[in-house]
Amino acid sequence: MALCFVAATLAALALTLREEKRYEATSAVLVRAIDEPEREVETNQQLMSLPVVARRTAKRLPGIDEEEVDAAVRTEHQGESNIIQVVATSSSPERAALIANAFARTFAAFRAAPNRGKNEANRIKIVERASPSSTPVSPKPVRNIVFGALIGLALGLSLALLLEQLDRRLKREDDLAEATGLPRLVAVPKLRSFDDKHLGQQPLSPAETEVFRMLRASLRYFNVKREIKSILVTSGEPGEGKTLVAFGLALAAVTSGERVLLIEADLRNPGLSKMLGLPASGGLSQVLSDGNGETFAEAVTGVRAGDMADAIGDATLDVLPAGAIPPNPTELVESQRMKDVIGLAGQQYDFVVIDTPPVLIVSDAIPLLSAVNGVLAVSGLGISTRRSAADLAELLERSAAPTLGVIANFAEHTGRSYEGYGYGRPPDIGGKDPAAPAPTRT
Repeated sequence: MALCFVAATLAALALTLREEKRYEATSAVLVRAIDEPEREVETNQQLMSLPVVARRTAKRLPGIDEEEVDAAVRTEHQGESNIIQVVATSSSPERAALIANAFARTFAAFRAAPNRGKNEANRIKIVERASPSSTPVSPKPVRNIVFGALIGLALGLSLALLLEQLDRRLKREDDLAEATGLPRLVAVPKLRSFDDKHLGQQPLSPAETEVFRMLRASLRYFNVKREIKSILVTSGEPGEGKTLVAFGLALAAVTSGERVLLIEADLRNPGLSKMLGLPASGGLSQVLSDGNGETFAEAVTGVRAGDMADAIGDATLDVLPAGAIPPNPTELVESQRMKDVIGLAGQQYDFVVIDTPPVLIVSDAIPLLSAVNGVLAVSGLGISTRRSAADLAELLERSAAPTLGVIANFAEHTGRSYEGYGYGRPPDIGGKDPAAPAPTRT
């Protein structure tokens, strides 16, 4: 709407500036009649439109032909008066006045010639001569710009409504809940420090970490009837941010004092390994392969949580990276060895988070749905469509997956301020001087 408004306004302004200025001059002719004055006035107004009047007027004006006179002159009659106005329009105010006066004199002579010697009541009299005007009648900048702006707004609104109908992407949290029928656990806003370009380059702020702590708390306290130690994170389509949500959830659990393992089970596109700079060899693919000799413990890599967020002490996030891309990722993920890895991880860790490929694109994650305590569906607002979100929820339902809820990722406005309530403020402990510099993290 803004683009259409600006474009239409500028177009109207440009056309107004390019339009030639036009001036009007008006002379008045009185029709003196005794009987039926209205009919007499109408008759004379029709006679003014005859070509002979324009032709005789042009003969009075050197350099002006009949076509210019005919195009420049119009006649007007208002109400029941006996006055006919001769209005001439031209690019020059002097030329407009010259044409209007010459036309009035020509018509008066044209009507007087046949009536010589008759009653003077039927004579035409010029009662007002035209004079040059200093104000042009066109263009009208204010009117044109206002009309252009209104047209732009109407066009922009029409296009916006049309695009809204054609665009099937989910843009609001309420739309996501309606499309999936799943409970929304949390809305993750767009975090600059937590995208694929800045991940690992700068730590999350306390406010940003709190978003994922709220998610971890929801999983812990909203499901009190059963213990949730292993979580599978998936999405319907690529690019919806499931890997970042999985990493954020694992990181929040670590910062809360839990021992956490993050398993990168996306053996086709290991984006987490690339973002964290983990080795491209070994990893989960080698653990699942036969005859390699690498144990589960040797494949796990530790990442300092303090480098990513405010963590408790020297907390470490253990990551089992995907490793080298195998030729048979589906067979490896579906194998019994993969289920054994998940079971072993559940014994050694308080919390296990598994990042998987999008379930609507490849089937790698489907066999793992029954091997975990809970499944989180991630939908990227502005990316996921109603159809893909509904298909994701339907697939999880058909697979009898222990779906806990859906996460609205890339939320533009969550309606809350994550910078309030003391987040980012240094702690005040033990009577220390609040002006003293904060300790440097090593």
